[in-house]
Amino acid sequence: MIRNRQSKAAVEEPGQDSFLDIVANLVGILIILVMVIGVRAQDAMIEAAPNDEPSQQVEQIKSEVTDVKTAASAVASDIHRINSEIKRQQLDLDYRRKERDRILMVVSSTKELLADQRGQLDQVQQARFDSQRELIADRAELEQLRRGVQSARTQTQQVAVIEHLPTPMAKTVFGKELHFRLRRGRLTFIPWDELVAQLKVDAPQKMWRLKDQSEFTETLGPLGGFWIKYTLARVEHSVPTRVGVSVQRSVELDRFVLVPVAENLGEPFGKALEAGSDFRAVLSQHKPASTTVTVWTYPDSFNQFRTLKKELFQLGYLTASRPLPDDQPIGGSPRGTRAAAQ
Repeated sequence: MIRNRQSKAAVEEPGQDSFLDIVANLVGILIILVMVIGVRAQDAMIEAAPNDEPSQQVEQIKSEVTDVKTAASAVASDIHRINSEIKRQQLDLDYRRKERDRILMVVSSTKELLADQRGQLDQVQQARFDSQRELIADRAELEQLRRGVQSARTQTQQVAVIEHLPTPMAKTVFGKELHFRLRRGRLTFIPWDELVAQLKVDAPQKMWRLKDQSEFTETLGPLGGFWIKYTLARVEHSVPTRVGVSVQRSVELDRFVLVPVAENLGEPFGKALEAGSDFRAVLSQHKPASTTVTVWTYPDSFNQFRTLKKELFQLGYLTASRPLPDDQPIGGSPRGTRAAAQ
């Protein structure tokens, strides 16, 4: 009996789970209310905060208005200045017009007075009067011409003289060629043919040195104030044949240069053009019709080369120019070009 009562009481009492559910619901409602109140408070603060954008727009509009006022003021100033200039020019124009009218009036009155005076004269006097008037006009014209002639005589006429040196079409030099060096105001004869002849004799005798090296350099001379420094090199050429490509080995002259024994070689340029100079003596040994003069010219002597070319032209010699940089020696190689004479 007692057990049945306890079971019925347990069924009728509310459970603890329902109480916890109610508490959780209340807490959730409170959290939601707090969030809603916070959001509304934030919106109210944003609405109450001052808006900076309208003030920035106002400042920008004020700045634009100021710029427009400044531009308008500048335009108005220009308009006033132009109006003032127009008024000044108009006053000047009115003054000139009145002055012209006054001169025309004086001229007209003078003509009428002269006509009246002429009308009072007889035919002889009228003819004399006309002659005097023409004489006065002719004298005025003559005086004007005299002043013009005097002014022309006093003016100094500057005549520009252009020297013309006939320049024939350049042609490659194949005949006798004389070589000179023009540097630092001194003209030096170069014994080119003799130096090259020494090279041709010495080079074959030294080819054995290429047995153990690909190239070598040798120096000969001096001759005529110049050393000749040449380089021989061993080269290989591929030659196609019927059975394939064949490699041929040979010895070639790579390059040569002339090295002066001193910088003050030769004679001063002015002295070289005089009679009895070394330059004249070398030229006298060769005929102009079959001889070309090649001048190795450095930058400090280009003007003197033009004088030398003119002198050689008058003597009948063709001239070939070989301009060189200041730091480059005279020389040549099988890959170079022959001189072109004019």
